[in-house]
Amino acid sequence: MRRRNNLLQSAVDPTAAEPSLKAITFEQAAKSYLLHKRSLNLSPRSLEFYEEALRHFERTFRNQNIQMDLQRMSARQIKEHYIGYMLEHGLASHTINNRIRACKTFFRFLYEERIIKQPIFDQLRLIAAEKKMIQTLTKEQVLALLNQPDRNTFTGLRDYTIMMLLLETGMRISECLALELGDVLLKDRELIIRMGKGRKARRVPIQKTCIQILQQYIAARGELDTKALFVNVEDERLGKRTIQENIKEYGKMAGIEGVRVSPHAFRHTMARFYIINGGDIFTLQKILGHSTLDMVRHYVELFSTDIKDQHQKYSPVENMNWGRRTR
Repeated sequence: MRRRNNLLQSAVDPTAAEPSLKAITFEQAAKSYLLHKRSLNLSPRSLEFYEEALRHFERTFRNQNIQMDLQRMSARQIKEHYIGYMLEHGLASHTINNRIRACKTFFRFLYEERIIKQPIFDQLRLIAAEKKMIQTLTKEQVLALLNQPDRNTFTGLRDYTIMMLLLETGMRISECLALELGDVLLKDRELIIRMGKGRKARRVPIQKTCIQILQQYIAARGELDTKALFVNVEDERLGKRTIQENIKEYGKMAGIEGVRVSPHAFRHTMARFYIINGGDIFTLQKILGHSTLDMVRHYVELFSTDIKDQHQKYSPVENMNWGRRTR
């Protein structure tokens, strides 16, 4: 005879109340969220982005005189009063999407910490982003730009070296200025980028011309107390604003028009010439430090005309000796 299992399938009292949610203000929730982000050892730039995104989120609701109650906030409210608000005010699609991503991670954190009851972050979707034409420098513009710094001065040689490195490696200006003397491996023909996006380190190759220029700059830099590779006239680490303004001024001196002359223009220019010179997208992805192939595929789409020109020159079929047929 079978005996009844005396243990009930559910020992939970159905009348028992669910654990109560944590009563918390937006300011308290934002503070907890940012502390959590800091614990992940994110870069200062990433932390600044998340903090600014939260401020913008709170400010958007305040501008519409809408009281923020995190426990009662719905995905529909966020879509209408936050995403819709940004669309109405003409913000760029990539800006809106970055803020939606930050919003999603914020509400995911609130859900996991039992501050809110529903996973409303799952209902937030990115908007369709327009693909803008990426501006790059022509070969003539690059040469004109590089001719502007006075290499008989320390600052001129320094700026020339930075522009050459940006063109050679496509690194971000923040990565370039974070370089230290020990990151320059001339014998290995490599640079170590320790402060890449997302704090991901990588190695990027450099070739003969850049090595010679770096050797010249390092000799002019001399022995210093700071480990920073690029320094100002006070022998302190060079600031981003300084080199941004200097490169912009060199662009004016070179008479370059129709394209924004900036450190980031070198990154796009490097990608363009790398592709049209026959480089593959997988290697380019590693050099540039992109986490996915999306951006490098976008480069290929944008520079397809250049690729067609290259193909016209080097087409295997067109370069066959058709005067002599083979079986």
